[in-house]
Amino acid sequence: LGELLTGYTEVAASNPYAWFPTRRSAEEITTATADNRYVGFPYTKYMNAIIRVNQSAAVLMTSEEKARALGIDESRWVYLHGCADVNDLWYMTDRLDFHSSPGIRAGGGRALDMAGMSLGDVDYFDLYSCFPSVVQIARDELGIGTDDPRPLTVTGGLPYHGGPGNNYVMHSVATMMNRLRDEPERVGMVTGNGWYVTKHSLGLYSTRRPDVEFARDDPSILQAEIDTQEHPVVDPTPAGTGVVETFTVLFGREGEPERGVIVGRLQNGNRFVAHTADDRDVLEQMIQEDPIGQTGRVTVSGETNRFEFD
Repeated sequence: LGELLTGYTEVAASNPYAWFPTRRSAEEITTATADNRYVGFPYTKYMNAIIRVNQSAAVLMTSEEKARALGIDESRWVYLHGCADVNDLWYMTDRLDFHSSPGIRAGGGRALDMAGMSLGDVDYFDLYSCFPSVVQIARDELGIGTDDPRPLTVTGGLPYHGGPGNNYVMHSVATMMNRLRDEPERVGMVTGNGWYVTKHSLGLYSTRRPDVEFARDDPSILQAEIDTQEHPVVDPTPAGTGVVETFTVLFGREGEPERGVIVGRLQNGNRFVAHTADDRDVLEQMIQEDPIGQTGRVTVSGETNRFEFD
């Protein structure tokens, strides 16, 4: 995670508009300290977006005819070549798994097809980066290799460049426009995300004028592909043996582990969500020893599901 995000800090450090223009090493990003506590393991504060920033950005969008009437020089024009908007299954517990995004995969393919391009034609990326997971998932679903030399951001990312509320993409689009004006004919891809890797938007841009007139697909066509996919059954009152599918440990503001959360599967394949006991030894063990794949017993305890490791 540190190696993934240190590149984002390098870009932010050179961006005069960044809210946190500081280059951080992989070790600094991942090491928990008093100033960089865990928030939800394995994420430290330096991996998380900070909502309280004061920034603004603007994009002027016109037709070619209007741009000429306004006297905007053609060297300033940047065209949208391909785009897509799609949601993954709304409830996170309904997802097939927690390391993929059919929405990003389908949306990326649609945007590239619309532009008549392949991923190899893209010179610059700005992958939305509220948290590391959305970067990792978008990278993998788009087919960007971990050894790909192309940086994953031109802006610096949400935790480092910053972006008020959900406005980061306005900044990444504006930054990409300037990069493409400086290097005509190059191609840039910008992605956006909302909620829990739920809502996705992708755009492909270039100063090169498209060969065909812009015509957008009905987003409901792509959405239907996602909505009809099979997904696990969720058991709200689970009982019996369960296997850990994924997990986190939530920390308080003083840097102490407070609560463990388990997502798992019962023997019949149904999915469940549960808390662990608020026991410091259990929470520390979850941090030190990866519990994914371990078994335990899940029961309903009052209004809360409780998971106890074997």
